[in-house]
Amino acid sequence: MATTHPLRRRVPSFAAVLGLSAALATTATGMAATSGSTGDPALQPIDVSARALESATNDELRVMVGTLADERDSLARSLERFQEFYGPLEADRQLLYELRKGTPETRPEAEAQLDRLRSLAVAADPSELTPLIERVQKAAPAFLDWRDTQFTDAQSATQAYIDSGAGAYETSMTEFRNEVLLSVANRLDALLTVLDRMH
Repeated sequence: MATTHPLRRRVPSFAAVLGLSAALATTATGMAATSGSTGDPALQPIDVSARALESATNDELRVMVGTLADERDSLARSLERFQEFYGPLEADRQLLYELRKGTPETRPEAEAQLDRLRSLAVAADPSELTPLIERVQKAAPAFLDWRDTQFTDAQSATQAYIDSGAGAYETSMTEFRNEVLLSVANRLDALLTVLDRMH
């Protein structure tokens, strides 16, 4: 009868090792399924990276929503200001047109033009332009009277121009014209600022 070496009895066969590994894997799978069915949070697998990503994404969306709301409100305010510009800008346009024509030749036409200038000044910039156009209208009668007078010579016309106060009309009209140009420039600058904000 053959004798077996003592050490060889203690070494498991390759087939036995495979069998034991398969049994352990089966047992582990069963435990995982059992723990999942019990609903114990301590035994549930937790995907930390997925939750962190979801939280970061929600924070970014919240910031984006807030930013879009701010942009919407800013745009609404800009549109309101843009609509407010329309009336004064149209008055500016007509003021420039009237001033470009100069004083009409006849007195009725000149007086009618001054009335239009006053109405447009009130619509465009009442605080700055109205006092100036009123000064122009106050000086207009002396100027129109002087212009309609037939003088015998240039010296008499010049002296009457000075004595009658007719020169106040042209001085006042120059001040009014300059203020209109300044008002138009300021309004266009404000309009460009609004358009820049809209971009």
